Amino acid sequence: MRIVDLLPHGHTDYLEADRLQRDLHQEVRAGGEDALILAEFTPTYTAGRHTRPEDVPDASLPVIHVDRAGSVTWHGPGQLVVYPVVRLREPVDVVAWIRAVEAGVLTALQEEWDLPVRRIEGRAGVWLVSPGRRDRKICAIGLKVAGGATLHGLALNIAPDLHHAFTGIIPCGLSDADVTTLALEGVHTTVREAAQRVVPHLLASITPQLATAPTTVRTVVNAA
Repeated sequence: MRIVDLLPHGHTDYLEADRLQRDLHQEVRAGGEDALILAEFTPTYTAGRHTRPEDVPDASLPVIHVDRAGSVTWHGPGQLVVYPVVRLREPVDVVAWIRAVEAGVLTALQEEWDLPVRRIEGRAGVWLVSPGRRDRKICAIGLKVAGGATLHGLALNIAPDLHHAFTGIIPCGLSDADVTTLALEGVHTTVREAAQRVVPHLLASITPQLATAPTTVRTVVNAA
């Protein structure tokens, strides 16, 4: 398993990371080594297959249409993005793959920072639910499987500036819910530290879904 770490580059252009993940996807489909891409993007909106025109009332940032599931979301500074590019075991179970990615984030947030996160039936991602408040999403998840190998992944909000992030869209197309961050929930950390804590939980959760379990994990920097 390769950890392709783009965080030392600073803020990565979304399209550059997308080209990288698609190159890796071709390698993995052909039997190459699985990979996990870590990145923090320059500000952009990405619109998944289920995005409606009304979900983007103010396109003040570039809107990049992508082939993942889900609606529109924001990427930018203060957010950790992790793209697993891995070959899945046969027969491929897409629902089990989604649940495995969700479970990795849930476990990390619960065990590393004691946050009472949960799933919400019918809504992708990782959530916090409190009496008297609207549900709030802390991690968006949008995935794709093609040729038995995966694309896209998760976006965990560490400490983005919510005065600018998500402001021109209805995040994930959910007008009855809010976005939250680790910082807003009382957890003060960096994108780098969050990656170091989240990745081991994610790897443990997704390994049963992989065609080949990783025997070693190595970090590749300067891969962009």
